[in-house]
Amino acid sequence: MSNICLFGASCNNIDSIYSETAFEMGALLAENGFGLVFGGGAVGLMGAAAQGAAAQDGEIYGIIPEKLNRPGISFDSCTKLIEVADMGERKQRMVEMSSGYVVVAGGIGTLDEFFEVLSLKQLGYIDDPIIIINTNGFYDNLLAHLHGCVKEGFTDRRYLKLFLVTDSATEALKMLLEYVPPDVPDKITEALHSINE
Repeated sequence: MSNICLFGASCNNIDSIYSETAFEMGALLAENGFGLVFGGGAVGLMGAAAQGAAAQDGEIYGIIPEKLNRPGISFDSCTKLIEVADMGERKQRMVEMSSGYVVVAGGIGTLDEFFEVLSLKQLGYIDDPIIIINTNGFYDNLLAHLHGCVKEGFTDRRYLKLFLVTDSATEALKMLLEYVPPDVPDKITEALHSINE
């Protein structure tokens, strides 16, 4: 792995424990030779992660839509700030540049990004680690909902193996370094196999 993408909130009005976790994750990635790919924002957990990476002289690649590339919004110490047309292209470029994903606390945009890469992994387009840092139990309800999807038959239980969960940045780094892809067939391969039987 060379670059790790971090998804996280762009808001500041949150408990400092979340910002501390994002800062620590950014710093750990840089310390261990990973480039940070993120949404290019200067505020919230995106900004905290970038600050952490910058504190360790890490490589920082911001991917920001044209509409958001404004002074005070974009992080001004990126190794490279890449402007794209829209949010869809932003996600596409993030995936193209990354070989792993860390999800810290966030709202609608963060959830959109998480489910984007989870869907890609489920369909076999990527096979990279996806790690949720569940700081302060922030994602407990989301995880419960995903288990509910399994219980009601909307998702196969095997697909819950496509992402990992921890409550610390240190453990997330260890998961990245020791990652072994799960032995879970992607949905497209399974569908083609069942058609040909």
